Order: sequence, then C-alpha cells, then structure tokens
Amino acid sequence: MMQRTTLAALSLSVALGASAQEDKTQRDAAATAMRTKTAVDTTGKLWTRGGVFQLNMSQVSLTNWAAGGFSSVSGIAQFNGFANRKKGRHAWDNSVALAYGLLAQEDKETVKTDDRLELNSKYGYELHKAWYLAALAQFKTQFAEGKDPSTGERISDFMAPGYLILGLGLDYKPNDHFSAFISPATAKFTFVTNQELADAGAFGVDPAEYDANLVRTKAGKNSLFEFGGYVKLVYTQELAKNITFLTRADFFSNYLRDPQNIDVNWETLFTFKVNEWFAATLNTLLIYDHDTQIMKKWNDTDELYVGRGTQFKETIGLGITLKL
Repeated sequence: MMQRTTLAALSLSVALGASAQEDKTQRDAAATAMRTKTAVDTTGKLWTRGGVFQLNMSQVSLTNWAAGGFSSVSGIAQFNGFANRKKGRHAWDNSVALAYGLLAQEDKETVKTDDRLELNSKYGYELHKAWYLAALAQFKTQFAEGKDPSTGERISDFMAPGYLILGLGLDYKPNDHFSAFISPATAKFTFVTNQELADAGAFGVDPAEYDANLVRTKAGKNSLFEFGGYVKLVYTQELAKNITFLTRADFFSNYLRDPQNIDVNWETLFTFKVNEWFAATLNTLLIYDHDTQIMKKWNDTDELYVGRGTQFKETIGLGITLKL
C-alpha cells in the first residue's frame, strides 16, 4: 500500500513538473513573439523606404573660338524619396521631390534652370480589395526667386506661389505600379507672400486697388481659396533591366469659379541606368493653371504682354545617381 501511494505521488509530481515546464515553454514563446512584434513596430520594418539622388553637370570652355559662343557651367541636383507604411487595412504613403538647377554663362547673370519643392502624404483605409477611403495632403513651392529672362523682373519667389491641397475621397491601388486618387471634395490654397506680386494679382489672388493718383488704397491679397474636384494618377514601371518609367498627373476643377478651366500638372521621368553610379534621365513637365499668367511675346515680335498659356519643360541629364 505504501509503495502504491509513493508511486502515485511520484507520477503526480512528474506530471505537474511536465505541465509547469510546458506552461513555461508557452510563456517563453509568447514573450519571444511579443518582443519580435515590438521590434517590428519600433524599428520600422513595417515601412518601405527609398530614394534617388541625382547630380547632373555640364561645362563649356571657349578660348579664341572662331565660331563664337559663351563659356558656361550648369548643374541640376534632384532628389526623389518615399516612405510608405502598410499594416492590415491601413496604408500611409509619403513622398518628397526636390530639384534645383543653375546656369552660369560668361559675362551674364546666373539664372535658374530648375526649382522645385514638393511634399505628398496620403492615408488610406482599405474598404474592399484595391479600394481605399483616403485623405491626401500636397504642398508645393520653390526655393528661390525667379526672374523673367526677357525683362529681368521678379515673377516668383519662395511661397510665391505656394500651393496646399487637402482632399478626401477614394484611392484605387490594384497593384504596386498604379494608383488613382479621386476626390470630389478638395480644398486648394494658393499663397503669394511676396507683396509686390500679390499687389499685381499674380497667380490668381485679388490685386491691389489704387485711387486716381495711383496711390494704393488696398493691398493685394496674399492667398486664394478654391474648392473643387481633384484627381491624381501615378504609374511606374520597369520597362527593361536598366530602364524605369514614371508618370504622374494631377487634375483640379474649381467648383466656385469657371469649373470648365481644369488645372493640369503632368510629369514624366525616364531613367536609363548606365551602372551603379551613373544614369541618364529624361524628364518632362507640363503645367496649365488658368490663374497663372506669364510674360509672352506678341505675334513673334519683341512686344511683350501678360497672358495665360501652357507651360512645358524638358530636361535631359547624365550624371551621378545614388540610390538610397
């Protein structure tokens, strides 16, 4: 009887020990999983980050050159970066585009060839498959003042103009190559902090008012509010092993005034990678804004006037490319 009791006690002790060891193993596994999850959340593994920095330069030196011309140096620095976070049904996409270029010619004033500062942020909550309920914020301006090449007069500056777009709508992202953001309710703010440009009514703001003696009686407004519909399309694709293509287009219609006049901003970028350090780029940018008036020549003569028009820029470069 005593032996049976002892054996039963030993069996119970072994079972309890095994159960305790199993519980400890489960607790350790749970703790490890929790630490792993915490590490993912805090070290940024849920984020996808990247960027490309490009520096393109050219130089011409002429000495006793019979064909004529000017010695010159030009350069453009560009950076495009992104940081996207995706967890469950939540998606947060952020991007930045920076560019600045200068051209220095012999015996002439240095002029800008490029100037851009753009920030984008978009949050989306997945409703069904590729459809997201999304909110978008976009900010655009430039780094330095811009001058008209014909007259040398200032026609733009930092925050003159500056654009802020806030929109709420639907975002369609069927894959990693394409997205379409559609917002029927978008607020667009235009800022002109340079008072001289604001008084002239640049970029659509209300101009200054003057009396009969040309004395300013009311300063021009420094901002313009618009409310309307907004569409943003983005497509990117690797066309070949060393060739990538990116295009993005923005469309905005102001419900409050002349909704038929749609603002357009369309950009394309081809990148031809030579090797790890060098690449050639072809970039185009087309802009039409009904509120932006530019200096133009009348019928191909030297007579100047201010009017609306489609802006277009093309840039071809070969230089250093660093992928971050």
